[in-house]
Amino acid sequence: MGKSYKDAGVDIDLANQIVKEVKPLIRKTFIPGVLSD
Repeated sequence: MGKSYKDAGVDIDLANQIVKEVKPLIRKTFIPGVLSD
């Protein structure tokens, strides 16, 4: 059987936390004409 993400060194919870923290910073770069986040 294949490796799990965790076995491969991927931390899904950490990745989700990083996205949560960075999202407001990215949103500040939006200008008129941006269609979606």
